[in-house]
Amino acid sequence: MPQERDVKPSVFERHMQTGIQVLLVALIIWAGTELVKLGQQSVVLEERLTTQGLMLNELRQELREWGDTYYRTTDARRELDEIEGRIDNLNSRVSALETRQ
Repeated sequence: MPQERDVKPSVFERHMQTGIQVLLVALIIWAGTELVKLGQQSVVLEERLTTQGLMLNELRQELREWGDTYYRTTDARRELDEIEGRIDNLNSRVSALETRQ
């Protein structure tokens, strides 16, 4: 069996290990702060989306109210066709009366 030796790391190795550990801790801290920033940004975006959704609902309601207030083109066309039909009917009746006399 080989004998186990107590190998002491050199001063350079210990400093290198410490440097790597510091670097890893710094990276973990940086990643944590970035995650916190992303969380805050997502909350802000979520709030904006909620606000825009409310604004959209308000605009839809206003459009519905305007639809009740203003005269629609389709309604105007339908009523105009109805009036023109009545005028044509009256013209044909007048023509019929004129031809009798």
